[in-house]
Amino acid sequence: MVVAEQRSLPIESEIRPRVATGPNLAVRKCAVLTMIVLAGFTLVMLYTYQTTRIITLGYQADAVQSSIKDLQTQNNQMELEVAELQTPERVEQIATTRLGMQEPQNFMIASFSPGSVSQESQSEIKPPSSSWSAKLLAAIPKFIGRAEASPL
Repeated sequence: MVVAEQRSLPIESEIRPRVATGPNLAVRKCAVLTMIVLAGFTLVMLYTYQTTRIITLGYQADAVQSSIKDLQTQNNQMELEVAELQTPERVEQIATTRLGMQEPQNFMIASFSPGSVSQESQSEIKPPSSSWSAKLLAAIPKFIGRAEASPL
């Protein structure tokens, strides 16, 4: 026959936390110390990377600013050169030497004023006929007030 043993459950006061001893404790301490050293090394490397990146970007910004100044100087020089090339004296010199143009000797400038032909005279103009003089007279009112110049 089998007789069962009576076991009693341990009481809370009898339960003690297990404290690692021996080689297990040394492994845990070494692992924690390794984690702390790795975390510190990672933070130092991150700080070093950020610092070098900031310095590199600063040098790049200085290079871009000096490039901008150079380009602005070149732009100002080119604007001066364009202004020099567009002077009336230079344009006249090129027109006479390279293109063979000449200044006109005698010329007349016509001037039309809006009041030179009255409404009455416009109504007296006959409808255009087949002659060229009638067509010319019919075209004059269209140009009245458009051309203005003064004789030199």
